[in-house]
Amino acid sequence: MGATRPSRNAAVAALKEELASRVRAGGVGDSLNAGSPFRLLAEAWMEDVLLDVDRAQGTKDVYESELRRLVLPHFENFTIREVTVGRIELFLRMQRAKSYTRAKHSRNILGMIMAFAVRREIIPRNPVTETSRMKKPPHTPKALTPEQLGAIRLAAREWRTEEGRMGPRSDGQVRDIIEVMLGTATRIGEVLALRQCDIDMDADPPRVTVCGTIVVNRGAGVLRQEHPKTHESNRVIGVPEFAADVIRERLKLIDPADSDHLLFFSRTGTPLTPYNVRRTFRGILRAAGLEGLNISPHSFRRTGATLLANELGMQAAADVLGHTSTSTTKAHYAEPDRTVKPGPAAVMQKLAPPK
Repeated sequence: MGATRPSRNAAVAALKEELASRVRAGGVGDSLNAGSPFRLLAEAWMEDVLLDVDRAQGTKDVYESELRRLVLPHFENFTIREVTVGRIELFLRMQRAKSYTRAKHSRNILGMIMAFAVRREIIPRNPVTETSRMKKPPHTPKALTPEQLGAIRLAAREWRTEEGRMGPRSDGQVRDIIEVMLGTATRIGEVLALRQCDIDMDADPPRVTVCGTIVVNRGAGVLRQEHPKTHESNRVIGVPEFAADVIRERLKLIDPADSDHLLFFSRTGTPLTPYNVRRTFRGILRAAGLEGLNISPHSFRRTGATLLANELGMQAAADVLGHTSTSTTKAHYAEPDRTVKPGPAAVMQKLAPPK
């Protein structure tokens, strides 16, 4: 093997490129090299992800969906070496024009695929790392106002309960889920995963242990995962009385001897799916006249975080939400307190000129 170029450095660079293009990938097929179709690399990466026991099945399903939906339509007809910095840059700009989130997810998936190629010595460097950084659009967390919260509660109480209504009447579960989410600042999957054994109504105040979440895995259906979104999210939360009252009523529907029974459940005793709860919640928002305001079940978590941060400080809010750092709570959950405090003005008065 050799390379001829006008200068020694250019010849060395060309030779390195040629060597890289001929390197075979360990464990992913003898024919996979820099000249192989990108689609085959993506499939090999996905196979590797599926074998990773440290990744949740839900995460694997998301990766597979985003690969198929975001990345492959653009790059499936290129070879691996043709997925260059310039092409990736253009691709990400096109995705960013649609939304920041779409571009962020596209960059993440493509970055992992090309990093996989580097680890398998198919290419010498990851071109994704050399693309421009995307500027995250400004975002201010928004808590629900008292008026919005009142309208949601009223609509939830009256949802599908009117006299003479055709079809099944509401069982009130989404109404109750709203109150428990609001009182505990939990994620929707965490509330739906609460079992009888996770609840201590004899404590003062009553408390719930958040130690699982509801996930929907392709092929496996709806199931309770034995840990929340992250392992660090395991926590014990004191429950305010308004949410504790709802929990007590729910416990009356459950056999006291069945400690693993879910607090919220379908007619057949199976877990409720977050998708179905969100669908009902969207109907409640329409009934409340709040459609189109970017309100979701997660808004209850932000509302709780905002109140805790303003009353007890950001660390207290982070502890209840299960965050390892207050930076996440501040950036994504607690709406800034813009009320004017009298203390700073009194302190600054010390700079007044002598009388």
